Amino acid sequence: MRLRDCHNFQDFRRLARRRVPGPIFDYIDCGADDEVSKRRNAAAIEACDLVPNVLRGVGEVDLSVTVMGQRPELPVYLSPTALQRVFHPDGELAAGAVAAEMGTMFGVSSIGTVSLQAVRALGRNPQCYQFYFHRDRGLNRAMMQAAREAGVEVMMLTVDSITGGNRERDKRSGFGIPAAPCRGAS
Repeated sequence: MRLRDCHNFQDFRRLARRRVPGPIFDYIDCGADDEVSKRRNAAAIEACDLVPNVLRGVGEVDLSVTVMGQRPELPVYLSPTALQRVFHPDGELAAGAVAAEMGTMFGVSSIGTVSLQAVRALGRNPQCYQFYFHRDRGLNRAMMQAAREAGVEVMMLTVDSITGGNRERDKRSGFGIPAAPCRGAS
């Protein structure tokens, strides 16, 4: 299968499964425990219908929105993802460059693989910093100061979990954060 043969999400997923090492694919693709929330999220998205306003004027199309005081030109948000250079050599720089080109929001994880300054230098498009609170208050202050100095205007405090999820596929492959030697493809 080649990129030109991909016409929907599942085609891209099949291509990635073939090209990306098993533990890396599972890190990107899996959810925690029995992946119930992942399936429910997919079902909720499938239940949404986008209903176009037909026979309407399109002389001035404006896709911009206001999100957290930021005004991206495109109503799409590239969510923060940890360890992006594990699955692409340019990591956050690649995703950030696309976001800057499209004028949309980009989130940088506090478990990022490139500096906030490098990502911020890609453009003045809206950027957010996903901040995980640590026990080390000095580390917290240093991370927030680095984001401020990089010019990031939105800090998102992540409070989704006090511990990492029970990512069963990662446990089977040996993949972990910090990265551990993998046991092989799944």
